[in-house]
Amino acid sequence: MQRLVYLACLIAFAAACDQQWPNGTDKALTWFPSCKSPVTFYKVTALDSKGKAEYPIKLTEPLIIQADLNNPNNQYDSPNLLSTVNLWSWGSSAGCQWTTVPTLNLLKDLDACTNGVPCPVKTGRQILPITLDFTKFQQIIKLLKNDNPYQMEMVLNDKKSKDQTCVIAQARCLTV
Repeated sequence: MQRLVYLACLIAFAAACDQQWPNGTDKALTWFPSCKSPVTFYKVTALDSKGKAEYPIKLTEPLIIQADLNNPNNQYDSPNLLSTVNLWSWGSSAGCQWTTVPTLNLLKDLDACTNGVPCPVKTGRQILPITLDFTKFQQIIKLLKNDNPYQMEMVLNDKKSKDQTCVIAQARCLTV
């Protein structure tokens, strides 16, 4: 029995993640589109509430995601534009991988226009300042480890056109 416990501990230690900062998140925000979409993203930048570049990202304060994008087809507006934010943490006893952080559906299918997306989202190339305000969801933020890499995906669904737009950002985040 003692050997079995020792073996289990050895396996758990070997599977632990020794890469603290994936994809250069110790130094900069990494982002990429995460679904097929008519909207093209050219650049995504994290800003604080005063409009200054922010890194690491503070999840205890409102965050502005400035997106340089082209929306070629449809204008999006309330009540049809819905947003969902998915969240993952990096590394665990399972090894170096992104692990889903349960949000208890608090960040699912919210009216995007009253939750940070300036509406209407018109067609054409534009700079769209999207506000992510996690201060309303402190019950989630308090569960997150401070000064750690997190992956956030924002999914925008337009019920009228059936368009979907998704972007993932990986960043070093502060939670205190």
